[in-house]
Formats: sequence, structure tokens, C-alpha cells
Amino acid sequence: MDAQRLPAAIRAAATDRSGGATEVAAKALDGLLQVADDPRLLETAVATLLAGQPAMAPPWHLARAARGRRPAAALAGLRARMEADAEEAVEAAAGWLRRRLAGAGRDAVATVSHSSLVDRVLARLGPAAAEGRQVAGLVGADAIGPEALLNAAGTGELAARLPTLVVATAIKLLPAEAFGRLAGPGFEAVPLDAVAAVVVGGEVLSPAAAGRRARSVG
Repeated sequence: MDAQRLPAAIRAAATDRSGGATEVAAKALDGLLQVADDPRLLETAVATLLAGQPAMAPPWHLARAARGRRPAAALAGLRARMEADAEEAVEAAAGWLRRRLAGAGRDAVATVSHSSLVDRVLARLGPAAAEGRQVAGLVGADAIGPEALLNAAGTGELAARLPTLVVATAIKLLPAEAFGRLAGPGFEAVPLDAVAAVVVGGEVLSPAAAGRRARSVG
């Protein structure tokens, strides 16, 4: 019966198979905030998200916030931080890529999937970044663990072919145990040391530093 009372945003987030992790997280947070004052329905919503998106890191963070002492405040804070984090990540990633592009119409950025963060970075770079010789790769991440990242199939091949930047937010970071439980069709785990750098919010991190940041998530 509780499942029938779930907000439409929760059902949409749990069944979304085309949006990236950031889009799904935003949708899910909106739904969780609608039921944050109903503990039973909130737990049903959390369980639905965890079951529906087994290859994404954000539901793990959302579950922790929802199961805390003050779920409404924790979820609202997470929503605000995620938005700010995303904007900073887009700016930092665009700056990193600009330094590797020689000029309009000559060099280009390649990607394997269009998450909302990837799309925002490419829009910031302008149409010229899609034309010419590919000199850098750009990917999002559904999850980043201490040793690897989880993303759409093809990410590993791109990273082997071009210096590849991962653009992400802190809600994608997971400790080893949680990361190890994530999997899904169409996703692949790629060693962090296969990529050139990882943007987390406004910081451009080395793969090793990104792994340490994920390991420290408690």
C-alpha cells in the first residue's frame, strides 16, 4: 500500500534508464523531500530508489540522509550542496579542457555518454569543441570508489585512447564496500589510474587523490 502513495518523482527516479546520476539524484531528492515527515513512507521511498538504481552512488547518500535523525534538514542540505557542487564542477572541467584545446575548429572533445554534467561542460565550451581532431575525453561517473569509477560501457576504451577527464560531484564518491555492491547492465568499472584527472566539485584531482577522497567517505 505504501508503494502506491510514493511521489511521482520517486517512481520516475527509480525507473529512469536514460538520465545520468545527477539528474536522477535531483529527481529523487525532490520526491524524498515530499515525504520527509512520514518515516514509514520515507523508508519505502529509499528502498525503492536503492532497488531501482543499483549502479548509481547518489541513492546511497540519499539513504544515509533519509535515515538520519533529521531527514528533512539533511535532504534539503544535500539538495543545495549538490546544485552548488555541480556548477563548480562544470566550471572546473571546462577550464581543464580549454587548456588542452588548441583553438576553434582544430581540436575536439570526445565522450561516450551525455550525462547532465557532461552536457553542461560541452555547452560551456561551445560548438567548436565538437569539431576537429579529438585530443581529450570527457565522461561523467555514476560512482567513484577508492580504486575505480563506474560509468557507461565504453568509458575504458575512451580513457585508453585519449587523456580523459571525469566530471563529478561529491555525491558520486563511495567507500569501497558500498562501491563494490554497485553493478548494472550497460555499466563498466574502470580503474581510476586509467583516467587523466577527476573533477569533484570545484577541484581537479589526480586519480589517486580522488580515490583517497572516496575512501574517506564515512
